[in-house]
Amino acid sequence: MLFILMLGLAGAGAGYYLFYYKPQHELAQKENLPKDDPMLLEETKAQSDDLNVPILPEVMDYYVDATTIGVRESPEINAFVHRLLYRGEKVYLYEKKSGWGRISPYFVYQDGGPEVAEWIPLQGLSEQAPSITAEERYNTVLSYIADSDDLDLFEEIFIEKTEQLLTDGSCSPVDFKELGGWIRSVRYQDRDVYFVYCGGLNQSNKIYLNVQSGDIFYQ
Repeated sequence: MLFILMLGLAGAGAGYYLFYYKPQHELAQKENLPKDDPMLLEETKAQSDDLNVPILPEVMDYYVDATTIGVRESPEINAFVHRLLYRGEKVYLYEKKSGWGRISPYFVYQDGGPEVAEWIPLQGLSEQAPSITAEERYNTVLSYIADSDDLDLFEEIFIEKTEQLLTDGSCSPVDFKELGGWIRSVRYQDRDVYFVYCGGLNQSNKIYLNVQSGDIFYQ
């Protein structure tokens, strides 16, 4: 009986030490530390850092780093590719999903139909604009207009003006790819004038180029 009583007292003493005396003693020690104590400052700094770690926004702006990337109608490798993006083009992602990025809002093309959007694989994208040599850029732009009328005669002026329209945002690569490049205008018989449609197929989207003067104009 005496042995059991001693065990009980020992347990109570241990509980008092662990759950009351030791925490109170440690607290008193902290309160008595000088304000510039290195241990206290380090602990305070660590706690402050944990509370003030900034939450950085997810990166959604990218550049195409691969030669070309297929734009698909769903985030699947076997989905239909309806256009291409080219190296150096900037893209904004609306969302990321299992290795794919959505680059357009959702659309419903018919009542009751499914929502569809444009998707590209994240592989082949870069947060930094890729370094492109002048030769690479020339060949890339040339690929946009490879089926232009009289390309063999006016390749340099076609390249120069195509680059100008791409740089100022008047046109996109897909505009040139859809037509194959610059088309000779039958409206101007006395001049070498060519045209391309940018942003649509209306007359207001038609951009003309006089290859002799280098002038770009609209009708």
